[in-house]
Parts: sequence; structure tokens; C-alpha cells
Amino acid sequence: MSFYELSEKYAARFGSPSMNSVGLEEFIQILELVAMKNKGFFIFKVDGERESNVYTFVLNMSTSNNVVIRKDTDSVREGMEYFFSELERLGIYP
Repeated sequence: MSFYELSEKYAARFGSPSMNSVGLEEFIQILELVAMKNKGFFIFKVDGERESNVYTFVLNMSTSNNVVIRKDTDSVREGMEYFFSELERLGIYP
């Protein structure tokens, strides 16, 4: 399955008709649930000192064999899609 298909599948698990309909607030709520269930943490950071890749997404989950997912990007949407595709690929759900 492609990166895009995986992110679409993960979004559908939460009732979204497509990944494009998932807003940042909904995304953060889902990642909050994932982090809580897996005794981990989620960080979304905007780094104004960087010239590129200003957005950083990090999810660390201690109960899932110490899984760490990280994405530095210039696009919030790209970061969201990457995270959903990785969570779907790894079978990690809230």
C-alpha cells in the first residue's frame, strides 16, 4: 500500500471521509489518544529559527517496543499524512 493509501485508511478508522478532511485539531486529538494508550508523548513544534522543515512532529511510545515516529517538514499536511501512514503501517491505534 502506498503512503497516501495508508494515511487514508487510518483517517477512515476515525470516521473521516478522506485525509484531506482531517483538521489539525482532530489530528492532535487522535495522537493524544495514541500517546495516552501507549504511555508515550506527542510533540508538535514550530521552529522559527529554521529556514526549512520548520514543523516537527514526534511521537514516542514506550509500550509499543519503544517506537519513535518523527517527521520534520515544511508542510503541516505532509506531517499529518506521514504520521497516519506510519501508525497504520505499524498497526498502532488508540
